[in-house]
Amino acid sequence: MKLFHFLLHLLFGGIFIYAGALKAMDPGVFVMDVRSFDLLPDPYAAWLAMGLPWLEIFTGFTVITGLFRQGGLLVLNISLLIFLAAIGISWYRGIDIQCGCFGGSGDAKSNYITLILRDLALLALGGYLQIVAIGTALSRRRPAQG
Repeated sequence: MKLFHFLLHLLFGGIFIYAGALKAMDPGVFVMDVRSFDLLPDPYAAWLAMGLPWLEIFTGFTVITGLFRQGGLLVLNISLLIFLAAIGISWYRGIDIQCGCFGGSGDAKSNYITLILRDLALLALGGYLQIVAIGTALSRRRPAQG
């Protein structure tokens, strides 16, 4: 079971490291993607676009390495909830967004259902890993019975 959980942590953290690295390599395009949601005025949209990739990379590494794993999982799970809310708001408002989730999307328009299902799947995995991390931490704190 430890190998299985390690592989899940590697997958979950790796997805965010990969996504963050793609965004960090072309921040100008990602700024345009963030602006396409029309949720934040400048300079806040630009600040988010500059900081989010590094947050994803850092927290992805915490999930994989186990150093501050619970905190990294919490940040990524909350981020997924925020991403879902932003996608839902944009869909409701009829805005044709350029997601940029895995690097600059250029002129590609987003399929809302696909984005929502992908983020829900990631949130389910992240939530499971969060529960496992909490359970592991609690089991370490219990005194041995015997």
